Amino acid sequence: MVTKAQNTSVSEAARFYGTTRVTVRKWLKRYKKYGLDGLRDLKRAPKHIPHKLKQEDEAKIIELRQKHPGWGPLRLIERYHVKGSNGSVNRVIKQNNLIKPKKRRWRKRKDLSELKKKMLFFENSQIDTKDLSDIYQYWPYMRRLGLPRYEYTLRELSTGATFYAYANENNSTYASLFAKYVIEHLKSYGIHTARISWQTDNGSEFIGSARKKINRFSAFESVLRDNKIEHARIPPRAFWLQNDVETFHRIIEEELYEIEDYANEIEFLGKAYAYQLYFNYIRKNRYRDNKSPAEILRERFPEIDEGVLNLPPIRLESLLETCYKEKDKSGYDVPISVPFLKFLNLLFFIL
Repeated sequence: MVTKAQNTSVSEAARFYGTTRVTVRKWLKRYKKYGLDGLRDLKRAPKHIPHKLKQEDEAKIIELRQKHPGWGPLRLIERYHVKGSNGSVNRVIKQNNLIKPKKRRWRKRKDLSELKKKMLFFENSQIDTKDLSDIYQYWPYMRRLGLPRYEYTLRELSTGATFYAYANENNSTYASLFAKYVIEHLKSYGIHTARISWQTDNGSEFIGSARKKINRFSAFESVLRDNKIEHARIPPRAFWLQNDVETFHRIIEEELYEIEDYANEIEFLGKAYAYQLYFNYIRKNRYRDNKSPAEILRERFPEIDEGVLNLPPIRLESLLETCYKEKDKSGYDVPISVPFLKFLNLLFFIL
């Protein structure tokens, strides 16, 4: 175009290339000023972007994302008040290749939020165990300090509140101790267990050995039966029916076990307790109208004491000695009195 205009005229070059004389003059001007480099396309990005994040702000986002690889932009903004919008923080994460690959979903997750809003408090809960030994960051502390391998977890569906405790073994004895620990806590706040349903998978810690020849209740099932709690079991391999408790296992792995370090078991239990309080009282759930379990409890069940969400995670082995001492007096039941629970709350609060 430039050569044609130089050899003939601007009008002739415009007619020949089907464009305007203004366009021809623009390219002539660029060629005369910059030569062949002037014919390259110029960058269209503005030289100054007033709302662009500063370099130190981007560095902070990168540092926090590396510390919390499973946290998205909204969680980083909410927890650490980083500067920038959801889009700008997400841009920084993508540009620095900090995107965590998503696990493939074999089944589409159903949105049960409306159904959960109609449930009574502690009407339905899901219970499961989590093996902590496959968490890369936690395993060295577990081996060196003798920290527990298994987490016993209960997640209540109407508010999303969660209780958990720890043990070195995964069996029906510790599952029953955990059940009794939670049951006595609920009774101390006036919650009647006769209207409660607890759902589990078909693990031996809940139903006993699959090869047992006698149709006998497991220790866990006996505790539920004695307290008139309905035991619901999911069909074999239908793991997606335990979505709520499994989601909590993923969250606590990303927000506690993958980022914390520990000097001893007391510090481990203290941080586990701090996270339990954070999850039940402060952490907002975007799938529940961006509210914490405590906020949902205040709105839907104002007559219930908020202290019911405060149950310290303990080592279930500590309850075995009490169980054996009282076995002759009360049969199988594990006696955990309300004063004992209050003492535990006070003890862990001090720690």
